[in-house]
This record gives sequence, C-alpha cells and structure tokens, in this order.
Amino acid sequence: MSVDHAQHPAPPQTTHRPTLSLALAREGPAVVVEVGGPVDMATVDPLVGLVDRLLSGHAPPVLVLDLGAVSFFCAAGVNALLTVRGRAASAGCILVLRRPSRITVAVLDIVGLTDEFTTE
Repeated sequence: MSVDHAQHPAPPQTTHRPTLSLALAREGPAVVVEVGGPVDMATVDPLVGLVDRLLSGHAPPVLVLDLGAVSFFCAAGVNALLTVRGRAASAGCILVLRRPSRITVAVLDIVGLTDEFTTE
C-alpha cells in the first residue's frame, strides 16, 4: 500500500521594504522637506525629483532637508545629497540639513563630507 503525499505550495514570500516618506512644510521663506525611512538606490529618485520640482520656477531662498527620521543611508543617499546641493546652488538656493540621523552623520563622516553641508 502506498501513501501519496500531496505537495503543498510554499506560502508566498512577501517582503515589505520600508518606503521613503516625504512631507513638505513652510517655515517663513524656507521650504522644509521631512525625509523618513531608508535613503537608498530604491528611494533616492523620488527625493531628487521632489527637490527638482521645488527648485523649478521660483526656487525658495532656503531648502531644508530634515533627515531626523532617516533609518538607512548609503552611497546612493550621499550621491543624492550632492546632486541636491548642486541643483540648489544653481538655483540660488541655500541647502540646509536639519537633524541628520546618526546613520546619515556616520556615512557622511566616513566619506569625508560632514563639513561639506550646512547643518542645524
């Protein structure tokens, strides 16, 4: 007598990647972009795209990136900040990094860019 074993399909594997959150606020003449979550290859395009839209036309005199809620930061984030800094300068806008998270500060320190950004 043989027993047939029905094969059960493996449960679907779902991975929930943390997503980037972006929120806008105004503080007088400055525009503040609150950034939360991971800043990596998968999330830098929306951040840079938002900054591009903010700088097109009538750019604010000051653009503040609030990085206090950034949970992951890597080389892609460094490149994004350098890109944003260059575009802000071209638009006559001052870029300020507000409360950069510990991981953001650590990575900027590792690559020698800590003093290259204005922070508050």
